Amino acid sequence: MLWFGIILITFTTVFVAELGDKSQLITISLASRYDEKKIVFLGLLLGTALVTVLSVALGTLVFRFVPMRTVKISAALIFIVFGVLTFRKRKKDVEEVKRKKGGAMSTAILLSIFAEFGDKTQLAIIALTAHYGSPVFVFIGAIAGLGTITAIGVLLGSKIGDLFERDKIDLITGGLFIVIGMVFLIEALFT
Repeated sequence: MLWFGIILITFTTVFVAELGDKSQLITISLASRYDEKKIVFLGLLLGTALVTVLSVALGTLVFRFVPMRTVKISAALIFIVFGVLTFRKRKKDVEEVKRKKGGAMSTAILLSIFAEFGDKTQLAIIALTAHYGSPVFVFIGAIAGLGTITAIGVLLGSKIGDLFERDKIDLITGGLFIVIGMVFLIEALFT
């Protein structure tokens, strides 16, 4: 298959896989919570790029050495902790986080890594790499798909952030993170 076809198939697969996924909910949530939309976008893209590199280069090896159950339980606990910490933040804490340059960036990177690791998108990228044997073109298609869907989520999240007060967004965000963590935990324990 031609390189353009591999990129296009990967882009389409990743874009469709991410529609309505927990990563999109995280993107919308973070974009509604932080004023630095570009920083949130870059953090999310960096996090997903890191996971994509791992998927393309070493994904199959990771799954040989780290049981999926361990990955899912770890991700679940991290999301639950982020949710609880979000509930505990007071308005002045949110303002302090906003003043710190790395607050939005580090949160976005960490959450995107944990959301994507072991996700169907990562598995699709691993499968496409194995099928086509073209890690560079799969990587390009995956990053283009992830970047596009992330940009859409950030735009949507920024509109939501304009409509609701920050305290309500924090309650929704904290609840969302805890729900995602609980879903991860249930998947890990019962599948």
